Amino acid sequence: MPEGSPPKIEYACERCGGVAVTRDAWAEWHVPLQVWTLSEVFDFAFCHQCHRETRLVERGTN
Repeated sequence: MPEGSPPKIEYACERCGGVAVTRDAWAEWHVPLQVWTLSEVFDFAFCHQCHRETRLVERGTN
């Protein structure tokens, strides 16, 4: 990792440790850029590996 770069992280399922996780969020259409932009992220998280609601844990990557 280049010096001065922030460390990389990943989010994982608290239950099974899987990284196939998603969060609920709202996206808004940005007319000038013609893209969807994330406007709000909510607490609900889901693990697509163990197929259930979960809490996410943040961990460093190598």
